[in-house]
Amino acid sequence: MKKRRWIAAMLCVGSLLTACGEKKTDAPKEMQYIKTSVFYATVMDMYQNPDAYLGGQYHFVGELYASTDSETGNVYYSVYGENPASPGSGIGIELSDCSFDGLEAGDTITVEGTLDSDKGDFEGKEREYLVLRVSSIEKRE
Repeated sequence: MKKRRWIAAMLCVGSLLTACGEKKTDAPKEMQYIKTSVFYATVMDMYQNPDAYLGGQYHFVGELYASTDSETGNVYYSVYGENPASPGSGIGIELSDCSFDGLEAGDTITVEGTLDSDKGDFEGKEREYLVLRVSSIEKRE
């Protein structure tokens, strides 16, 4: 299963982001620097407790991952971190609102932005998922 679709499926479990009414967020207002050592655990918690993170500013260092939607041909980019308990498996956050010129899948990047939710189709149903609205992105050498 594509990583992007896996993320959407994960969010669908328990309807994490589809509560009635306005979304309430308890996210901190200042930039949160997510260390590489806690990337995986933090992103997992973001999916499990989105209200604690939505609207917050985050700084990540991770791997740029690109996936292509087989139906539309659209390319989506995410920042990924490795699962320390299972090397080779990871979890990420989709990135939007930026140019990926000069970047390639597999590059190590530094990215900052605001955590938000978006809607998209997953297995024929509209679902909400997490997305980082990028304010800055750069390749790490």
